[in-house]
Amino acid sequence: MNQKRNAPALEQMTPVRRTSLSDEIVGQIIDLISRDVLKPGDRLPPERSLCKQFGVGRTSLREALRTLSVMGILEPRIGEGTFVCDNSGRYLEKSLSWGLLLDPKEINDLVETRLMLESRNAFLAAGRATEADLRELERTTGGIEASLDQPGEFLEFDVRFHLAVARATQNSILRNLLVMIRNYLQEWIRASLEEPATHTVEVRARMSVDEHGRILRAIRKRDAEAAQRAMEEHILSSSVDLRARIEEDSETRSE
Repeated sequence: MNQKRNAPALEQMTPVRRTSLSDEIVGQIIDLISRDVLKPGDRLPPERSLCKQFGVGRTSLREALRTLSVMGILEPRIGEGTFVCDNSGRYLEKSLSWGLLLDPKEINDLVETRLMLESRNAFLAAGRATEADLRELERTTGGIEASLDQPGEFLEFDVRFHLAVARATQNSILRNLLVMIRNYLQEWIRASLEEPATHTVEVRARMSVDEHGRILRAIRKRDAEAAQRAMEEHILSSSVDLRARIEEDSETRSE
């Protein structure tokens, strides 16, 4: 039964084109798991099929599978094959962070995506937010400020704020698009707050509180252009710390 389920996953794998072939394979398999194309307990197709679908040799494939095994996402079983771990969901959030570190271009892609999507969300929210939307934005902004010394809650309220802005557009497609990149958004926030090279954690967190406050005030005033500008400034500001963190980790990994 599991073998039949992996057919759609095989069809969605594409030949890799990056310099680091194994990194690309890791990224593709993580993406398939995150989208539930591959599910816990599923067995991956045979090595020969995977090599053909990815357009790589066995060495690159096996390196990628070893990486995913170390990350706790895949489990090799002698004589049976390679399976998606039952508890792979526990590691997926961390693996998404690894995925960001694999290719600096993905950082640029994510910054560009957030600028295009979320600045427009803020613009539309300023004209369309209901009273209930505004109350939720106020609650999440207050939650961010109240949890400055509690990273887990800070992260949760931060993500909720951005999702609330998306909901306030009254556009279900825009809202769903942000939900689709939620894991990347969480990792962005977490990475930018983990001892960023450009600021202390406390300074970065306080900056984030102020930036969210400016977005909220602009939406409340129904000033679409100011809301868009405030969101753009927030994304660009936090991206500086994200890039610094990624570069710092990359240098550490290469030592």
